[in-house]
Amino acid sequence: MQTTKKYWEDAFVFSFEGKVMEVIQEEARIGIIFDESYFYPEGGGQPSDRGMIASSPVMDVQEMDEKIVHYVPLTETARKYFIPGSWVPCEIDRDFRINNMRLHTTCHILFGAARKLFGEVGYAGFNIGEVGNLYLETPRQIRSEDLREISSLANEIVVADRQVTSSFVSADQAKSMKELAYNLELPKGQVRIIEVAGWDIAACSGTHMQRTVELGPIKVIAREIHKKNVTRIDYAVGKRAIEEMARDDKSLSETAEFLGTSKDQTPILVRKLSNEYQTAQKDLRQIRERLMESRVKELRASDGEMIAGVKLITDRVDFLDANAMKTMVLKLLNGVTNMVVVIIGGMDSLSVVAGCSSDLNLLISQPIVAIAKKYGGGGGGKPTFVSAGGIQCQNEQLMMELRGQISQAILSR
Repeated sequence: MQTTKKYWEDAFVFSFEGKVMEVIQEEARIGIIFDESYFYPEGGGQPSDRGMIASSPVMDVQEMDEKIVHYVPLTETARKYFIPGSWVPCEIDRDFRINNMRLHTTCHILFGAARKLFGEVGYAGFNIGEVGNLYLETPRQIRSEDLREISSLANEIVVADRQVTSSFVSADQAKSMKELAYNLELPKGQVRIIEVAGWDIAACSGTHMQRTVELGPIKVIAREIHKKNVTRIDYAVGKRAIEEMARDDKSLSETAEFLGTSKDQTPILVRKLSNEYQTAQKDLRQIRERLMESRVKELRASDGEMIAGVKLITDRVDFLDANAMKTMVLKLLNGVTNMVVVIIGGMDSLSVVAGCSSDLNLLISQPIVAIAKKYGGGGGGKPTFVSAGGIQCQNEQLMMELRGQISQAILSR
């Protein structure tokens, strides 16, 4: 026995009576199998329908061996009520089903739009959750401007009110259809085809709207690069799409007001400010580099602190990040002998970079990391060159303890 998939015949039936053919009892749930069902089972990226069977909530719907199994909680009432041969009332969650149908149909619309833009497009996956997720494999990565074009093309098809139809063809016929999209192997028997008139055609087992205008607006929310040339597109339809559009418009309006310009001039002004910011950052890096070079010369010329014939140079810099501090220490140690350098930086939390000239081979990494951990930080490096950060300690206290450990290492060599 197999279950007749009535949702393929009419996806807009939400109430029906089902004849119980078989009951599967598990530890915490009962599986009910009808002779025919309008409940959609999970599959193809589309979640199973929600709803009620008699007074029991539907937990899950799965297809197994051509039977559709409707799972409800195991209760004493359910055990007595659901028996083979009985007829039971069924109610599908209409809003949930319609939302899934809109998201699923939109998947086909977006795929068709990507085909128009890129030509060759691979269908790499699909999922429906709070929003739709479509995975596309394209000849190159999808850029922001591509996303806008795909969104525009998709919404044009919505407004064009194209018909969405389903039909069945043989596997051989399906294989001969060059424009047919599918991401799994085609079944050996009949293949269900979903076609958006004049736009897209795909092998699909899901439920869909009947016309594109029923989708409402499509809003592409985000994109994420998964691997080379495979992009995930997140999108919304209907009410969620309108909410996303309103949120974007609010952000744009607030930004325009803050910048003292109009919404249509905001992108131009933002690009100008971005260019100015990048220029300022470049100038700031150059200033920091000049300051570092000047400070390196001063420290090299200084007497430092002599400990058993070894010169110890210490300094505090707030204008350099951890990487620049490493560069500074390496510059100070370049071409010298009998020298140890310790640089502290940072404001809210402190960072330390320390190293010694190659002739000394002082094992300073372990004791400095121990000090960093003592004050909530951490670090690592080579035995003779170490960096640590996240240190919650007063500058003077940290420097005193570092000097103590360095002095002990020098005296113990």
